Amino acid sequence: MTEPAPPPHTSRHHSYICNVCGSDHVTRDAWAAWDMAAQHWVLEVVFDQCWCHRCMSATRLDRVVLTSPITFAAPDPAKDRVAGVKLP
Repeated sequence: MTEPAPPPHTSRHHSYICNVCGSDHVTRDAWAAWDMAAQHWVLEVVFDQCWCHRCMSATRLDRVVLTSPITFAAPDPAKDRVAGVKLP
């Protein structure tokens, strides 16, 4: 399984957040391989499995555009509300 192609290059930076709680404390499963010439670990493949450390469960990630170095434009909760799930 390989990483999907990134979106076309833009000057705006982005981040990823949990699609349930909006936390950016998320991780993905991946493999790293030792690069003997460079003498450091190199990310070899990123898998689809994502984890939210706030929800403490598997999740899907939403890509958000950073509006400053420390904040992001979160998705509109009214549009993304899931039946029976209260978003923060």
